[in-house]
Amino acid sequence: MSTRQLKQDHVTVRRIRDIAQRCSNQLYAGRNVPLEDIQIISVVIEEFVDAFHHGKEEKAYFPANEGKSAAHAEEIRKFVAEHEFGRRIARMMLRSLMEWKSGVDGREPVARFLKTYAIYVTDHTTKEERFFDVAEKTISESEDNDLLRRYEICKKDVGGSARVEELLRLIEYLEEREWM
Repeated sequence: MSTRQLKQDHVTVRRIRDIAQRCSNQLYAGRNVPLEDIQIISVVIEEFVDAFHHGKEEKAYFPANEGKSAAHAEEIRKFVAEHEFGRRIARMMLRSLMEWKSGVDGREPVARFLKTYAIYVTDHTTKEERFFDVAEKTISESEDNDLLRRYEICKKDVGGSARVEELLRLIEYLEEREWM
């Protein structure tokens, strides 16, 4: 159940990836994407992907699994490093967006960072899901219940169910935009 939740999050993370990739494609093609929409992409990445989803992994799932084997510990170390890489891409994209909003043409760097983020998500979620398939076989029922309780704490850390629902609505909003 706890692993299934993370895999379900990945479905949403891949929707965000698709939005980022489409936005990048449009920018590279010289088409206009409202800067406010790109700002929303940044918020969704920061809050849903990083704070909520990666929070569940880093604060709950990974700590529960890293002591089970040296291989698990090594994989988890790599995933946490990849999370930091994703954060850096998102920060660079946001910095370029802020410069663009202040008058400096940021079309190309924003497009490049969005494309890079989309590639990162594809690679990262694929590797994590292979790990989840192995790790979930070692999780007892009591560990699973404990993880689910910890996930609820992570949800509260990002503003609770209402904020997560709002982020999901923002993803739907972006998916329905004309430029998509």
